[in-house]
Amino acid sequence: MKIHLIFVGKTVFPEMEAGIQRYLDRLRHYASVEVHVVKPEKIGKRADEESVKVTEGQRILKLPAPQDVLIAWDERGRQMDSPSFAALLGRIQESARDLWMVVGGPLGLSEEVRQKANHILALSKMTLPHDLARLVVAEQLYRAFTILRGEPYHK
Repeated sequence: MKIHLIFVGKTVFPEMEAGIQRYLDRLRHYASVEVHVVKPEKIGKRADEESVKVTEGQRILKLPAPQDVLIAWDERGRQMDSPSFAALLGRIQESARDLWMVVGGPLGLSEEVRQKANHILALSKMTLPHDLARLVVAEQLYRAFTILRGEPYHK
């Protein structure tokens, strides 16, 4: 299984980018990982928020193949603890399909992305800065693989 992370826009804070890369480097011990950065739409005073999300969503949905698994990280999604998330990844890994995970832009994800997603998960009920959400996703992926392998990181 190859893991693809889709981020809308670049990571702003260098400290967060360093943390993301640290966990992705650790994760590569267990799986092939690729990061895709989708160009964000400009959000101005006159921007229609829905059209911004639709345009970004179209860019996102060009990437995964129909047979791939898509997880959308969205504050309205289902919350899981780390062992449950690891179990979900284990089931996806058994299907031998590529896994795509998307963290949306400042306005979130389009309804089309949410509908096409196989799973919609939430990191928290709180709204998180996008850089922090990316870091948490990278860390939770690494944690999930250590759980699946019975390694002590999670303890």
